[in-house]
Amino acid sequence: GKVYESGRGGGHVRRARAEMAGPPATSNGATERKGRLLKRAHFTRRWKPTWFRMVESKLLYGGKPENLHKTINLVGADVRLVDCDPNFGWSITPKDGGRTFFLRASTAEEQQAWMESICEAQLASQEHGSNACVLQ
Repeated sequence: GKVYESGRGGGHVRRARAEMAGPPATSNGATERKGRLLKRAHFTRRWKPTWFRMVESKLLYGGKPENLHKTINLVGADVRLVDCDPNFGWSITPKDGGRTFFLRASTAEEQQAWMESICEAQLASQEHGSNACVLQ
């Protein structure tokens, strides 16, 4: 499997093994993945089923697969496993340092597949900087 890590400098970064059943779909060499994950609401902090589709270096999301009107920019984003979440959780903090998004998958395999796809999208971006994931 591949080891991936991401972080913003000197802090502790967890590593995880990513084992995928098959490669994700690609378009023009960029990773594309879609599906339903749980997303923690910003104000109520409740977990809501949310549809996601990764297109190039952006993660689109919304309440229905045909209505993905919100975007998380993955270029330079800080992607981390959430140590205190036993439910396959991870966080994404965009480079602009604004809101941190907390996501959960239904299985460890799904979590790893999404995180690897996000890291690959960051690496494929021509704009990625030193904060991009490192696949070894």
